[in-house]
Amino acid sequence: MNLGNRIVTLRKKKNWTQSEVANKLFVVDKTISSWESNRTEPSLETIIKLSELFECSASYLIYGNTEKNNLETEIKIKLSKDEFTKIDLFLENNSEFLNETNQIDTYYQPTYRKFLTENGKEINEWLRIGIRGNKKIINYKYWHQNKYCDEFEVEIDDEKNLDKIFKILGLETIAIVDKTRKKYLYLNKYEISLDYVENLGYFIEIEVKNYNSTALEEYDKLLKLAKDLNLNLDNIDKRGYPYHFIYNIKVLN
Repeated sequence: MNLGNRIVTLRKKKNWTQSEVANKLFVVDKTISSWESNRTEPSLETIIKLSELFECSASYLIYGNTEKNNLETEIKIKLSKDEFTKIDLFLENNSEFLNETNQIDTYYQPTYRKFLTENGKEINEWLRIGIRGNKKIINYKYWHQNKYCDEFEVEIDDEKNLDKIFKILGLETIAIVDKTRKKYLYLNKYEISLDYVENLGYFIEIEVKNYNSTALEEYDKLLKLAKDLNLNLDNIDKRGYPYHFIYNIKVLN
C-alpha cells in the first residue's frame, strides 16, 4: 500500500468524500484525486495536516508498514575548502573517527526512462554500483521530497558481468563519481561524511543512523544540527553528485 492508497483508506474510514477532505484542507477536489492516484504527493506540511485530520501518525502516512532499515534520512551540503578543513578539525576532536576510503560510483539509468532531468527537476531516483574497498555494492534509492528515501542494496561479486547484464537490459552509464570520504560518528546518532569529489569539490553528508522519531522529524533535527555546526543551509545539494557531472554544472570552490 502506498501513500495514495493510505489516504483513500483513511478518508473512507471517516466516510468523507474527496470534496469534504478538500474543503477541510482548503484545496480543490482535483488535488485530493491527484494524491490518491499517486500522480502527485502532498507537501510535508500537508502530510502533518492530513495526519491530524485522519487521527493517525505522519509516520503511518509516509511509511505504512515499511521498516526503517530500508530508509535513509540525510542532507548533503556544499562546502568551501576552508569550511571543509574547519569541520574536519571539529569532528576529529568531538566525534568518533570511523574510516577513510576512496569510493568510485558508477550511475546508470534506463534508456527508456530518465532518472535525471535537466529542466530544474530534482533527482528522485538512481541506480549505482559502488566500489568500497574489496566490496562492490549495487544500490537503488528513491527519494521522497528530498528528505528521506527508500534504499535497497546488495553486494555483488562480478561487476563486469553485471555491467554486461545492465547493457543487455538497456541501462546506460550516465556518470562516474570518484570521491575520497572521511567518515565520523557524531553523538552516537549521526554518521557524518566529509567528501572530496574529483572535479567537483568539497561536501558534507549527515545521515541519521539511530531513529528516535519519524523521518520527517529526524530531518528537522538534521537541519538544526547543520545550523549548530555553522553550515550554510543555502548550499544544501538536493540533486546529488551525478547530476553535476551529467549537465556539467561546476560547483568547485
